[in-house]
Amino acid sequence: MKIVHVCKKYPPSIGGDAVVVDNLQKQQRAAHHTVLTVTSNCDEVAESSEVYKFGLVDTASNLDTITLKRLLSLPMLAFKMFAIVRKHRPDIIHTHSIDLAFFASFAARLYNIPLVHTFHIVTFYGSEQLALRRKTELWLAKNARLQAITAPNHYDVEKLRAAGLQQTVLLPNGVDLAFWRKVGHAKRNKLFTFLTIGRLEPQKGYDYLIKAARLLASTSDKTFQVIIVGEGSQKTVLQQLINDSQLDAIVSLTGGKNSQAIRQLLSEADAAIFPSLYETTPLTLLEAWALRVPTIITPVGILRDASVNFEAAYITLSKDEQSLMKAMARCMSDKSARASIAARGYMEAKKYAWPVIAQNAEAIYRSVQ
Repeated sequence: MKIVHVCKKYPPSIGGDAVVVDNLQKQQRAAHHTVLTVTSNCDEVAESSEVYKFGLVDTASNLDTITLKRLLSLPMLAFKMFAIVRKHRPDIIHTHSIDLAFFASFAARLYNIPLVHTFHIVTFYGSEQLALRRKTELWLAKNARLQAITAPNHYDVEKLRAAGLQQTVLLPNGVDLAFWRKVGHAKRNKLFTFLTIGRLEPQKGYDYLIKAARLLASTSDKTFQVIIVGEGSQKTVLQQLINDSQLDAIVSLTGGKNSQAIRQLLSEADAAIFPSLYETTPLTLLEAWALRVPTIITPVGILRDASVNFEAAYITLSKDEQSLMKAMARCMSDKSARASIAARGYMEAKKYAWPVIAQNAEAIYRSVQ
């Protein structure tokens, strides 16, 4: 089978969709499929016989927002896709951003290539995004003539179907269990360490984490630190909040890290913490689970319907620094409970191993051919 993936980001540029596409492609190549990639024109990404870039030169960070460059690049994608499809005649086009899906759909229609789209995040039913963006997302999905749509959790599948996209099916995100394991002897930090990884954007809820750390520091006799890994538009705002809260010695922003460095940091951490306001399936949660790190997380994505008694993570309320602080305090105080949660988290991670996810993706492809 010949598969063309169309994505806004691709390694070494960092992003959840980039990680998903990269891992899915590895499995597809291992299964002897021919895999090509069409992605944005970032300097970080090298063009090759298997990787095509489209549009105006842009930075990876800009691709997470709607900019003039991104809008102008979309018609350029449409023309690029005609050339790529005419040359390679793929069996499947798999898109990973709905605006890209719509503009790739013209070539797919002309050459009668099935178009499968993955929603890595679904916003049309929430209030976090502007109404125009939410309505546009849904309009694009309904007019791209998608043969199949996938979403990584049941809640989003149900919402998409209820909106009229009956071709939506479940395809969870995956985790590379071979990579996300402790390598060598990971030394523990001297201070109890909470680690979080993600883009520095309002969606991630890091302002609530910093406020929770301030509350915990004022009420607990235990010492701890919070390490926030990532880059984004909120870096200055978050650093100012840290300074104003007099938490410079407790909370640190380390900037972005590569996968190897993140694996090392997770291996050395006492707990991983993800205070997101909304997500589909946080890849960092799966990675922490795979490394047997106890996790604290808000009920988002695959954990949207999880109860406070969920045994594979500490579940905390969203947008609530008091709830987050209490979960952090519980995590620090009970070593036995942390070990139990870490072990159950690893059992959860095994359900999302990439070979299983790739087989499910191939079944979806074959169902629309």
